[in-house]
Amino acid sequence: MAKKSVSKSTIQKGYMDFLLEEGKKPETVRIFTKHLKISDDDFFKHFGSLKNIEKSIWEEYYTQTMKVVMNDPEFEEMDGREKHLSFLYTFLEVVKSDRSYILYKLEGKKPHELPEELKKTQKIITQSDIDWAKTFEFLPDKAQDATQSAYKKVLWSHTIATLFFWVKDDSANGADTDVFIEKSTRTAFDIGELPALDSIIDLSKFFLQKMGFSKATV
Repeated sequence: MAKKSVSKSTIQKGYMDFLLEEGKKPETVRIFTKHLKISDDDFFKHFGSLKNIEKSIWEEYYTQTMKVVMNDPEFEEMDGREKHLSFLYTFLEVVKSDRSYILYKLEGKKPHELPEELKKTQKIITQSDIDWAKTFEFLPDKAQDATQSAYKKVLWSHTIATLFFWVKDDSANGADTDVFIEKSTRTAFDIGELPALDSIIDLSKFFLQKMGFSKATV
């Protein structure tokens, strides 16, 4: 009987399970492959080292998210704000099954304390073709290009902020995360526009309410 091949996904899931069960990273490839009950050769067909696995996990989240949104026939007809909303909701749906792993990686941390593998993923995402990154048409062409590049980083930071909010959200069915996504996306896309102040005030009220200041009306 032919030996069943070991997929990249199997190794990624196995690595997440190892972290959650052992509370630490495997010290060597052999320790990890023994835990997963695969051969070293099976491992090296997909990864050159252990340190590349987690980076590949986050890249896969992004790739899967983009695949889903780009396959939506209505996506191309959306404006920038609607595309970003679609991206965020899809992203959280993609990572939902790995919530325990994400809690392990991010719980107790702040957005500026990102794991190294997530920092490496940032470069891939911010250099990709995110065509819904806002442009400021009143600027000269060169300035528009630079501003759009910077705006991609804003959208990356917003995605990370959403992920951190989701990690801490204990509301029923993630209702507070939905509110955060809607209000913060509105704020992000109102930058440079007249409604920006209203959006910022609205988002601030939401945070005040979550902190216990019940008089702040959302």
